[in-house]
Amino acid sequence: MLETSSSASLIAQANKFMDAIAEPARVDEALQTIDELERFKEEMRAGGFSTPFTGAGDAKKSEELEEAELSDLKKQLRKMKDLANAKKFTLNRLMVAIAANKIAARLLERGGSEALKTLPLGGNYIAQLVKHGEHAVHAYSVLLETLAAAGSELERSVLVTIERDVGGKKVQEKIRLLSDQKIEERVRRAYGAAARVVSTEVRTAQDSLVRSKGVRACVASAYSALASAKAAQEFDAELRKNSKLSGYVEVLSKNGMADLNALEDDDDKYFRIMEQLAEKGLAAKGKEGYVLGEGLADAVEERRKWLKASAARTASEALALDLFRYYMSTPVRKRESAPIFPTLSASLSLKQVRMFGPVSRALGVTDAGALLLEKIDSEPLSAGIKGDLFGAALFLMRSEKKEKWCAEFFRVGEDELYEARGKVEALLSGGERAKKFMELVKGARDKGKQQAGARSSGKGARP
Repeated sequence: MLETSSSASLIAQANKFMDAIAEPARVDEALQTIDELERFKEEMRAGGFSTPFTGAGDAKKSEELEEAELSDLKKQLRKMKDLANAKKFTLNRLMVAIAANKIAARLLERGGSEALKTLPLGGNYIAQLVKHGEHAVHAYSVLLETLAAAGSELERSVLVTIERDVGGKKVQEKIRLLSDQKIEERVRRAYGAAARVVSTEVRTAQDSLVRSKGVRACVASAYSALASAKAAQEFDAELRKNSKLSGYVEVLSKNGMADLNALEDDDDKYFRIMEQLAEKGLAAKGKEGYVLGEGLADAVEERRKWLKASAARTASEALALDLFRYYMSTPVRKRESAPIFPTLSASLSLKQVRMFGPVSRALGVTDAGALLLEKIDSEPLSAGIKGDLFGAALFLMRSEKKEKWCAEFFRVGEDELYEARGKVEALLSGGERAKKFMELVKGARDKGKQQAGARSSGKGARP
């Protein structure tokens, strides 16, 4: 009973704290929030929140009881199940909140972003999607697919289950390592001498653009909410231009409806709404009932579908522009150690750069994805050039945009950008160093294609 009471108290405290999280104005504010969220996470893991249904499973094994005790046991099981669900929901929400606030800190470090305003800082990204409606939900599903896009090469990793002491209790959790070398030694170094390896599992899979599902949900919901808000503003502007559309939507909204077709099985409500529309001159009563004004319902539905597509497009382009600026202006070491989104890939595959194609025109380049690959391939040549300036200078060389626009987009000074451009032009102008490097790049890519072809042709072959 004591465990149930303490768990319920921890759930209440954590949710209350997350409900009160506001948009940070400075990096240190975001870091303070992250520290508090991490404290809640440790307490929850120590309290068994990672495996909330274990106790309920043990109780079910004791169901072979006297009939008089069976009813009371079922009540206890229901309470245990409700508590387990609350534990699972709160821990999941907490993990999303941690990811969102880490992203907020990184965005603030880089000068901010529109997406900062719609990050689910309190962890409840589902409520945010519901609030913004069908446009946000559709855009969210599109972005999830983009963020889950696989790399071109198989990645080998090791899933390790470890046991360590947290607050005097033994807690098990899973961690992911990129190699199977000296696992126990690395675990003890990271988690303390008392930590031990329970099990290991070697996995081979194609890595996603963003590995963590929680981070994908966080990022996708932020950009979707931002885009759907813009779509809603556009929809409102359209309604102000068309009094008939405005009147139709107003009547349906007052009755809690978005579509008359949903009333096929509710004649009373259907006729009540049609009477209200007729009063506004938007419907007429005929021999067999009411008839909407010509083309009115079709116009509303067509506009709704267009806005749905518009929200998805706007969300995809906003994400692509932010990631383009990030990959172009961030050195590889920083992409590996402090990515803008936790678990974001430090490099890009041919498949992943397709997401940047639609923003090529806005950036004034022929192919934004190809430019990113050129920058990533050329990074070993950038020694002596400030990290954020190398990509910006390369962009200035390849884009139709003027120097002032490039400096503002990459948030660097015009003078230092001009100076860096001269250095990059010299590096990539065909000197011996550049020529040798690009030959190595071409050789590595050709070898990769040959290996991929060999793997593909070997599938299904008998030994």
